[in-house]
This record gives sequence, C-alpha cells and structure tokens, in this order.
Amino acid sequence: MLNRKLLALLLLASFAAPGLAHAQETEATDDLNVIELEMNKAAPKKAPPANSAPAYDDAKENNMTDFKGLSGLAPFQEISVIQKRFMPKTGRFELFGGGTIVTNDPWFNTIGGVVKVGYFLTEEWGVEFNYFGLTTTDREAVKELQSNNNVKTESLSFPKSYMGLDLVYAPIYGKMTWFNDRIVPFDLYFAAGYGTTNTSSGDNAGTIHVATGQIFAITKSVAFRWDFSWNFYNATVEDSANKKETNSFNNLFLTVGMSWFFPEANYR
Repeated sequence: MLNRKLLALLLLASFAAPGLAHAQETEATDDLNVIELEMNKAAPKKAPPANSAPAYDDAKENNMTDFKGLSGLAPFQEISVIQKRFMPKTGRFELFGGGTIVTNDPWFNTIGGVVKVGYFLTEEWGVEFNYFGLTTTDREAVKELQSNNNVKTESLSFPKSYMGLDLVYAPIYGKMTWFNDRIVPFDLYFAAGYGTTNTSSGDNAGTIHVATGQIFAITKSVAFRWDFSWNFYNATVEDSANKKETNSFNNLFLTVGMSWFFPEANYR
C-alpha cells in the first residue's frame, strides 16, 4: 500500500516539473524586459538636427495650424541679398567705339563714328567725353528741290561733328535672359551735358546734349552698348536772298558699339 502511494507521488511530481520550469523562465524574461526598459529611460536622448522637419506624429498632433511663431521672423524689408556685380564700374574708365546715324533729318543722310571716354566715380555717377565724326549726303528730296525747282538749299544745315562733356547717371541695374541660354547683366543710364556742333555753314554752335541707353555686360571688361542722343543747337545759315539768319536745329542720333572697361575690376 505504501509502495502504491509513493509511486503516485512520483508520477505527480514528473507532470508538474515542466510547468514549474516554464513559469520560472517566464518570470526571468519579464525581469529582463523591465531592466532594459529602465535603462532606455535613463539613457540621454539625441537632439534632432536644427533644420530637421517635425515628426509626422508631432505635426499631426499640432494639426499644423499654429503659426504664432512666425511673428518672430524678421520683416522682409530688413532682409537683403548681397550679390557682387558681374561688371562693376566704380573707379574704372570706359572706352567706347561705335557707329551712329541721324534718325530725324528729312533732307540729309548723316552717319559717322563715335568715340566716348568716361570715368565712373560710383556705380551710379560718372562723367563722359563724347566725339561724333559725321559725313552727310543729300536725300532724294534735296536733289529734286535743286534740279527741278531751282531752290537753294544752303539754309538746310547739317552737323559735321560734335564734341562735348556729359554727366552720366545709371540708376537701374538688372538682368535679362538671352534666348534662355545665358543671363546678361545690364545698366540703364541717362546722360546730359553741353558741347559744340560744327555745322555745314561753318558755325561752332553751342549744343545741349541729352541721352539714354543701356550697357550689356559680355565679360567683366567688355560690353555692348547702345543709346539715343539728342542734340539741340542754333546755327547761322543763309536764306534764299543771301541774308544770314539763325535757325534752331536738333539731331537725334542712334548709336551702337562696344565698350571696354579698365583697369581690372576690384571686387569688394
């Protein structure tokens, strides 16, 4: 009888041993998980980069509708973009050479060459010397007056040359595209000055000169330039009765050519 009770006790112990071992293993695993969690909490956290975007969960939580922080940004008028000019003019000389034509004379075809020498005190202000050497031929209207109507045309004066000094003001600096191939910087300028016009009647007439045009930078020293120049002067001519009289004249010149800036540019 005793042997049967002992045998039953051994069998019960054999069935209970695996469950007990499993419970001990589970308890040990739970202890390890708790220790790992505590270590992660105690470890220092890395700060996100300054320029990183907010996490999706944070953005979702804030609902991306709180823009109160934008009031602390600097106003746009206090933000400047600093960019060096491609072809600065300050402290540099400009030597220009090109061709010109008078566009508003109904009696004569006047063309010639132009030389300009300038110096820029700043990017906006400069002084410039101008010389126009001109040659003139009669238009068909003048030939018809002379041959068909025997009308004397000596009273129709035309310029033979002009020289003068201008004050140049270049308030506008910009950029434009050339067929979407390159960016071309340019200066828009205005000029006014005084000089003398040598006329076909032999006068050296005092002349008021005004001009406007653009300078397109090709390199840091070479540029394409065009302008309209308008000269106003009074010249003495002879009328049909060989009497001298003073008449007012004006010539509108269209000039195109190339400029060379020197010395080499010194950037800021």
